Amino acid sequence: MNYLAHLLLSGPHGSLAIGNFLADMITPAQSATLPDSILAGIQLHREIDMFTDSHDAVRSSTARIRSNQRKYAPVSIDIYYDFLLVRNWERYATITLDEMADYIYSHLDEHSEVVPEPLQRRVQSMIEHQWLSTYRTVDGIGDVFRRMANRASRPEIMLSALDHLLAHDAGLLEDFNLFFPDMIDHVLAIHPFGNEWLILQNERKA
Repeated sequence: MNYLAHLLLSGPHGSLAIGNFLADMITPAQSATLPDSILAGIQLHREIDMFTDSHDAVRSSTARIRSNQRKYAPVSIDIYYDFLLVRNWERYATITLDEMADYIYSHLDEHSEVVPEPLQRRVQSMIEHQWLSTYRTVDGIGDVFRRMANRASRPEIMLSALDHLLAHDAGLLEDFNLFFPDMIDHVLAIHPFGNEWLILQNERKA
């Protein structure tokens, strides 16, 4: 899962959200300086990633685009799943995307001093450029892939990702809607504080 899903799954707990946002970019040495509340967010992020990587529907999605995306297939799916989450937002969330984004931006800004200095520019970029809104549109997702291409060893693969993903949209949407209810159930079972932003999915299995 990418930023948007991770932050929704953190819920209205700012320290968890900070840890969840920083988890993929922070070093062990930097982690040693963080309070336990933020470390709990990093751990939640890792639990989410492990569950995602082991889910059959996610593996199905990755297989759909493997021939084109090769080693980047899991990354491309992570990004596209945030786009699919926005399209299905009211099915899974009790809070609007704008309300959630405002909460996250405000909390990150107010507590930026706890973020290790080398990562503060990344946090400010997220706030200034309103990253969470980019997942609303095809053009926004295209911008994400273009930024990713600037850091990729095979930029041409990342630049072709969106067209390939859109060609498989129906199957990817089906995979996502099999996966995300299970993800919600899993997070609610392990979440340290509970998460009222999420709509219970257990009735899907009744």
